[in-house]
Amino acid sequence: MDVIEDILRKIPRPNYSEMPQLYEEIDNMTRAIFNTLANSRLYDPQTHYLKFHEASTEDIIATIKKNPRVMIPFYVMICGFSVRELERLYGIRDVYSLRKNVKDAEKLRAFAEAIHDNLTQPIHIEAALYKFYKNWEEHQKRHIRGRLAETYVINQIKKYGYDAGKIKIKCGDKEREIDCAIPPNPQNLKVAILIRRGVFRDLVKRAKEFSTEFDELTQCLPHTKFVVIYFASPHEQQRLEEIRKRIESERENKKPYDLVILTPQEIQQKLIPKLQQWLKP
Repeated sequence: MDVIEDILRKIPRPNYSEMPQLYEEIDNMTRAIFNTLANSRLYDPQTHYLKFHEASTEDIIATIKKNPRVMIPFYVMICGFSVRELERLYGIRDVYSLRKNVKDAEKLRAFAEAIHDNLTQPIHIEAALYKFYKNWEEHQKRHIRGRLAETYVINQIKKYGYDAGKIKIKCGDKEREIDCAIPPNPQNLKVAILIRRGVFRDLVKRAKEFSTEFDELTQCLPHTKFVVIYFASPHEQQRLEEIRKRIESERENKKPYDLVILTPQEIQQKLIPKLQQWLKP
């Protein structure tokens, strides 16, 4: 345990005052990952290296089964995968579902084989855990801030008497989350709101995500109104029109969004009047 505590002491936590619970959670996840690896065939206690160059797919599966809740994120992060990449490159959908359903033997083996294909060299345990920690920190910060934005939007809409909430909807062979649905009923969805927050450098990726989700959902919800909300960073408020044009440009020669919102103020100024128009009794 001295090894893992020494590693954790070295890791910077720049957003600790904002998100102390996040860092406590990642600290505990990292300890659990270390414990799993240190008691596996992958770990050399003399050199502190993980012997991925000697590992088999079965060795990877064994570590995942010991603690899927932490080992699935660990392997995804140290390989640098995204959920979409695993689906596109390996046919593995919703890899994080393995955290709760490791009995899906086919998906587990496909994932372990993908890891085995990519981790072909020995890696020092400190390097692997540091890589996991910082990547998962960034992954979770984005999700936490995203959830705060979703909660804010839903609460603002509810203030005006509209029933709103987050839902999942089956569309074709995929299940999609709608960040704010009005009403939150898949059988009677009038307005679907997709919500993100971020900075300009993330915008190309986010704009493409919005457009892809829009294309997929409109196949199942052709009469639903679609609103995109991208809360721009406070220090980039002078670039709002540039951001708006970038989001809308993804829909060039395609069906446009019904509304694009970029600031909290625009919810009252633009979204609420549209809801009053779209949802007349």
